[in-house]
Amino acid sequence: MRKNILTVIILAMCLINIVLSAVLIFVMVPTANQTTALVKKVAQIIDLELESPENSIDNIGVSDIETYLIDERLTCILAKSDDEDHYAVFYLSLSLNMTHSDYEELSPIISKYEHNIKEIVSDEFAKYTIDEAKAMKDKIREQVTIRIQELFKSDFIINVSFGNILYD
Repeated sequence: MRKNILTVIILAMCLINIVLSAVLIFVMVPTANQTTALVKKVAQIIDLELESPENSIDNIGVSDIETYLIDERLTCILAKSDDEDHYAVFYLSLSLNMTHSDYEELSPIISKYEHNIKEIVSDEFAKYTIDEAKAMKDKIREQVTIRIQELFKSDFIINVSFGNILYD
């Protein structure tokens, strides 16, 4: 009699185990599939950001870059850090990608937008004190480049240079 009761208990435990395993599979597998799909999407987005675009500066040869120099020396007022006014004085030049599809169309009209470009540069320099401007020249250059690209709605201007910069 004890053998039969033990056999029935073991059989019942096996059936409960099978039922619970089936429930676990049907509950966990869809959630695991959704998690896997989410991880794949995130991985794809990260891969897209890590890939360098065709028109990145690294992929452009020196012979494919034209420099547009703004002849006038720019004087930009800096944010106040003390009672005195401080200025940054420099020459501005733009690096243009001659292989870009917008180059032929937009490069002739840069001269018409020189005032807008100067205003963008002045606005960016006005955000920083003299000490910050000296330390964050690369950040200012990057922000100016982004804003000029937004002005032209194109990234054929790949870089901005501040030549012979003096701070007073």
